[in-house]
Amino acid sequence: MQANVWKYYAFHLFLNLQLWFPIWIIYLTRERGFTLAEVTLIDIPFWLCIILLQIPSAALADRFGRKPVLIGAALCFTIAVTFFGIAVTFWQVLLVYLVWGIGFSMLWGTESAFIFDSLKAMGREEEYTRIYGRGWAVATTAQVAGTLLGAPLAEATDLQTPIIISGALAFGAFLVALTFQEPHVLDAGRKLPTYGAIIGQSARLVRDQPAVRYSILFFGVITIGSIAVVFFFQPFLEKHEVDLGQVGVWQTPMRLAGIVAALAAHRLIRDLGERRLFYLMPIVVVGGYVMLASWDSVYAQLAFPLINFVVILSQPTVTDYLNKRVPSEQRATVVSLTNLIRSAVLIPSAPLLGLLADEASDAAAYWAGGIIVAAAALPLMLLWLPHLGGREERRVAEAAPAEP
Repeated sequence: MQANVWKYYAFHLFLNLQLWFPIWIIYLTRERGFTLAEVTLIDIPFWLCIILLQIPSAALADRFGRKPVLIGAALCFTIAVTFFGIAVTFWQVLLVYLVWGIGFSMLWGTESAFIFDSLKAMGREEEYTRIYGRGWAVATTAQVAGTLLGAPLAEATDLQTPIIISGALAFGAFLVALTFQEPHVLDAGRKLPTYGAIIGQSARLVRDQPAVRYSILFFGVITIGSIAVVFFFQPFLEKHEVDLGQVGVWQTPMRLAGIVAALAAHRLIRDLGERRLFYLMPIVVVGGYVMLASWDSVYAQLAFPLINFVVILSQPTVTDYLNKRVPSEQRATVVSLTNLIRSAVLIPSAPLLGLLADEASDAAAYWAGGIIVAAAALPLMLLWLPHLGGREERRVAEAAPAEP
């Protein structure tokens, strides 16, 4: 189990050391002729794939184990990234995105449950936020390296080369996953629930526990901030005439902010408490969007690190909140709902903001992003307030499983 910790870090390293990070939007717009609206629209089948497969994939992990599902996820990533650099037509890119969606649906929730249950098997589950945060710090550090290396490589060769090399790097994550030790934390005397029962129990748990339900919805609200980080930063740099070879350098502070967020997550929870921290997060996202909308300057890119800090911070904090309130045999399934809600939020909101940027202005898209976050966060936080930080649900989740 102890080896699972450093292997978990290595898995994240190879999966996120991707040289296409700084240039993929530029690749699709320059090399493949996509508009920004089309870039966001082609993601819809990707997110729909996640919505359809997220719960079944996580239930497979709860039923048959974390390791085989993570192996499958890494293999899908390898195939998708490699063929992303080869695909030429719209339909070929769409097929690649579908394979990518399968990989994400298998990864999300499962990797969180894998490391939590590995720690629980050692009696160290209270270290989850710190270990999981370090995992995200490794992932973000790898993204920084990929961002710094990918753009100069693209300028020296072409926009396809960094993508194809990234496929080989993702294969390293597949090899690491083959060496994982499956964590066994369930009572050996208990009958293992069926695949269908896991899904049913998880649905009832979300329905009956407001703390679980509202934290998943909260993750969806924070997801809207990722639209700026993922889709708008590279066009923002192009608009302000940053050279292709330098776009990686300009994106590095945003990635570094993510590393700080991942490493500081457990300290922020300890020092601020869950309630204050969760209330501050949407305020920062709204503030970042307002800065981008109201300040037409290359220096407004300061907003991207702020937004990314919150987006990355939401990963360990929300999953820790859920892990402590969900039984082991449902953990991957319930935590995976954060990825499902992410996809459900992005399907309408990302194309909307992309269309606004193409048809109106970037500022209009930024204003819309800030308004959506503010309008969704206020009522949600009011509903969550009576349950936020509540320990009753946590005790119930740890004491007994959901009814069969």
